[in-house]
Amino acid sequence: MSEKAKYTEEDYHKNYYSGVSGKLMRQNHIILEQFDFEAKDKILEIGGGFHPHVDFVKHDFREYHCIDLESAQDLKTFIKKNNKNINFNYYDGKKIPFPDNHFERIIISHCLEHILEPEKFTYEMMRVLKKDGIISMALPCDPGVLYRIGRFFFKMIMKKRSEDYDHDYHAACEHVNSIFNLNVILKKKFNVIKEEYYPLKLKMIDLNLFWIIQIKK
Repeated sequence: MSEKAKYTEEDYHKNYYSGVSGKLMRQNHIILEQFDFEAKDKILEIGGGFHPHVDFVKHDFREYHCIDLESAQDLKTFIKKNNKNINFNYYDGKKIPFPDNHFERIIISHCLEHILEPEKFTYEMMRVLKKDGIISMALPCDPGVLYRIGRFFFKMIMKKRSEDYDHDYHAACEHVNSIFNLNVILKKKFNVIKEEYYPLKLKMIDLNLFWIIQIKK
């Protein structure tokens, strides 16, 4: 979650995890697990918000950690109350507060597009990832053609839900990295071993809503 976003639990669920948008977001979580994972000792999720990925994980694990920005109001209280298996902490959005080579898997869904230095932050994730560890990442195909069409209809839905919510303004402030730039950076600098495009599955950003990848260290 970006530094600009200040969501409550109610806002987060209403805007992103209800109706059609909720079905699409849950499909991201499902696709993130379509990989041959072995049991993991420690998992880290970055920016999971009020709907962390933990309930979708199919493999065994011993520890599940989440970190998020303090702008996610009341998130720590919510996680402690509803997800007792999660170890949650806030962080500064730049430095991951764990030692080198600490996790076997990192999960980051719909977050990297918010981060000003995505390559630098991906290397920071690599720092805390063990050798042969996996980063599972989901990204919106913004500003691809199908994504822009979808956002037009999403904006109409959001206007009915809340007159105060300006989705175009929100996206303009929040999505500081285009999917085209992230696609180039991640494929050039990191070992992308699996990629999925949703919903059309063609390897074309303009014809899909989401790009979901597995990166191996």
